[in-house]
Amino acid sequence: MKLASQIQSSIEILEQILNRYRTVPSVMKEWAVNNRYAGVKDRATITNILNASLRRKISSSYIMSDDSPRAILIGTLINEFQFNINNLYDLFNNEIHAPESLSGEEVFKIEGAKERLKEAKNWIKNDLPEWAVSEYERTFDIDQAEQLQHLSNMPDLDIRVNSIKTNISKVESELQKFLPINTAYSPYSLRFKATGLYHKYPNLEKTLAYSKGRIEIQNEGSQIASILSGVSPGQQVLDYCAGHGGKAVVLSMLMNNTGQIFLHDIDESRLSNVPSRMRRLGIKNYQIKVGLENIQNNNLFDVVFVDAPCTGSGTWRRKPDLKWKSSKEKLNDNIKAQQNIIREASKFVKIGGKLIYVTCS
Repeated sequence: MKLASQIQSSIEILEQILNRYRTVPSVMKEWAVNNRYAGVKDRATITNILNASLRRKISSSYIMSDDSPRAILIGTLINEFQFNINNLYDLFNNEIHAPESLSGEEVFKIEGAKERLKEAKNWIKNDLPEWAVSEYERTFDIDQAEQLQHLSNMPDLDIRVNSIKTNISKVESELQKFLPINTAYSPYSLRFKATGLYHKYPNLEKTLAYSKGRIEIQNEGSQIASILSGVSPGQQVLDYCAGHGGKAVVLSMLMNNTGQIFLHDIDESRLSNVPSRMRRLGIKNYQIKVGLENIQNNNLFDVVFVDAPCTGSGTWRRKPDLKWKSSKEKLNDNIKAQQNIIREASKFVKIGGKLIYVTCS
């Protein structure tokens, strides 16, 4: 596909996402089935354009004075990808499979976009829900509040090296062609930058290192939370809100695959892929428990790890659609849920044990 065709497809798909409240992965999966001519690179480019459009949704609609999918995408090409008016003229040319030509009003908005954005309020400039920025500015000083802009930047791609199977120096050599970078805090983490016009990540899930369980896609922050728990080999550990097992796999690695880690969640479907994940990573010291009635070890656990439901702001960069589904009401609901979860989870901590409370937000 030509670039103009990829942009037109992105506009059409973005309309489904915004109007039908669907996620990027679900829409792209359906679109790929119905558009088999599109190759892997086409799908990757379109996915990146869509995610960028959702990250920059508010500022893009602001500078274009229009919240239509086309306007948001044009604004994103300016904001995120630094396109100028000549670039846009070349792409919005009304040719077959390309977007319609720019209107006079669109050209006027594009030419004044940078100046217009300077006048915008903080929550618009930072592409964040207004309620969230108000909460941050109330809680933190202004210097910290200005860091909010990073919540709308494209994240780097982090991996965790699985020390059960290998070490970081071997993985650095194995993945050298992707230019790995050591991260600041986790001794198990490597980082990869997105490259190219549309900021594409290396497809590490297609590497032998991934299929053989030597690496796991996992951001450094998630790794740090598990490392700071202080778990050690031979302990009894309960991952109380285990979800898909992201924290549990790190805890198990830190325990050298010894002791026992119990993965608990009230939603059985979240745990459905855990066994295959554990097999790939070579993890054996785990048990899966669904529902409190299946955890018999009251007051027995050395560590109870609670990664509680929250606003999810820690995932907004990677899943930007979530920030537009968040609200102050949902935040208040999460606070109540967290209080109940901590109260219930504390019952499983043995005397002298630790209750670890974590959120990504």
